[in-house]
Amino acid sequence: MNPSLDRARAAFLGLALGDAYGRPLEFLRGARVRTAPVDLSPGVFRWTDDTHMALYLAQAALEHGPGPVDAGRFGAAVGAQFSAWLDDPLTPSTAPGSTCLAGARRWRAGRDWRTSGVPDRAGCGSVMRICPLPLAYAGDDLTTAARVSSLVTHAHPDAVEAAVAASHLLRWTLEEARFAPDLVARAVERLRGPWAEGGGTTARALEAALELAARPAAAAEVDWLDEPAVPGGDGGWLAPSALGLAVTAALRWGHDFALAIDRAARIDGDSDSVACLAGMLLAGAAGADVLPPTWLAALPERARIEDLATRLATLGG
Repeated sequence: MNPSLDRARAAFLGLALGDAYGRPLEFLRGARVRTAPVDLSPGVFRWTDDTHMALYLAQAALEHGPGPVDAGRFGAAVGAQFSAWLDDPLTPSTAPGSTCLAGARRWRAGRDWRTSGVPDRAGCGSVMRICPLPLAYAGDDLTTAARVSSLVTHAHPDAVEAAVAASHLLRWTLEEARFAPDLVARAVERLRGPWAEGGGTTARALEAALELAARPAAAAEVDWLDEPAVPGGDGGWLAPSALGLAVTAALRWGHDFALAIDRAARIDGDSDSVACLAGMLLAGAAGADVLPPTWLAALPERARIEDLATRLATLGG
């Protein structure tokens, strides 16, 4: 298989695997979230709204077609797909976020992506689903697509900046076949410049991620993510901290996919969203060989995910 195509497919699968691994841990706290087993049995190991919305976002990108990305046409495609997502019988069982639901309903009512996003919400729903976009787009087209995809549901500047930064981080990772601190530093620089929307928290979260990933490992105890140290200290419920924590896990434990996902998920915050972003980045860098076979064997709709990734990567050259 073409190595670039392999990494593209692996990134989408990595997102879904991290999502499924984090799902049973999401609402656990303290010692329970550190020790609770994760059942990898088929039918039990299943993803949440993170992957589900990514599947619909993938369809929107395919409907729009290759770049250049027209913001109005792309926003209409995303809004229509998220409106269809509302009616999917699977949606209620995937624990959809309130802002994603509200934004999709607002789009359905007004059919305008520029006004459908909830203006004061910076939840991680804007960033958890972005994996399809870097498979299909690059450069300014990717910036436009990521920005519009956030604004359909999440209009807070922090949510938009996180979506743009995460999209480019994955695109660079796919292009360079690596995920490393210099890519994160590059994203911070652009968040201070052309990607700035007036939020600022995502840049600080990524700076914190670089600092945390470089800390010496704890010698006498198991090393965990330091949730309060990543702005805004909410453990991944908001878009900047979700991306910052995922980047920390991917950099700190990137030598071992399963370990990195486990550490990303065993937090007091949004376990599945942080783990899915970490999985996306690590698999996008290394390809399918790093994905645990037992996890893949239990993953729902694996063939659909691989097919969408293949079509998106073909779309994006």
